[in-house]
Amino acid sequence: MTSTPRPKQIPGTAQLLFAVILVLLPGCGSLLVQNSALSVVSRDDTTLRLQGDFDRAYYTYNEKNAVTIVLIQGPDDEPVQAAAIRMHWQPAAGLTPINPDSTNATIQYMVFANRRTNDGYFREVGVYSGAGFLYLDDTPGSSQMTGSLWQADILLADRSDRFKDLLGQSTLRGSFTARRDDARVGDLLRLLNNQVSDRLGYPRLVESDRPQDAAELDNGRSLSAAR
Repeated sequence: MTSTPRPKQIPGTAQLLFAVILVLLPGCGSLLVQNSALSVVSRDDTTLRLQGDFDRAYYTYNEKNAVTIVLIQGPDDEPVQAAAIRMHWQPAAGLTPINPDSTNATIQYMVFANRRTNDGYFREVGVYSGAGFLYLDDTPGSSQMTGSLWQADILLADRSDRFKDLLGQSTLRGSFTARRDDARVGDLLRLLNNQVSDRLGYPRLVESDRPQDAAELDNGRSLSAAR
């Protein structure tokens, strides 16, 4: 009887530059999230996957119906993984047909790693960008919101010199529970922009805290659906 091969979890080692370490923080007034996890699976080799288990999640919402969610794993100043998701339009339950090619959200997924070698100490980062479909279980503006992300395609968009991409073109899916905190989202986006730019060695806007500055889709897919 042939056994089914088990998926290969990309280890959180310095050699592979994927740090996937679950960090538990005491809180300091923040919401410790138990239900925020994203899974990235390589299209070339589905046994290669990266699991993100996020301990904090926040979102902001504006009058133009745009929602921005930030997920963080690890300390703010030394994150292990982070994701910035922006929903550009909200599907109406029972009224919005779901086209397999539809997208309503852009995604920036960041992997950070620190490593020391004989050549020195290196602070690495890989930024994966793409788009997918985000469905919210709660009305934007509520104190806490849950949602699911699926049909998302991401690809490495930027990396530091020594960051090794093992995933290639990948799919991303998962769910989150986020607390509304407009100021916190802005602060975290600025911190992530600084962290990524510092590790890359050049300015890189991961996501703006102003909806009007939102980046265009990296993979060129239109934010459209039959509605």
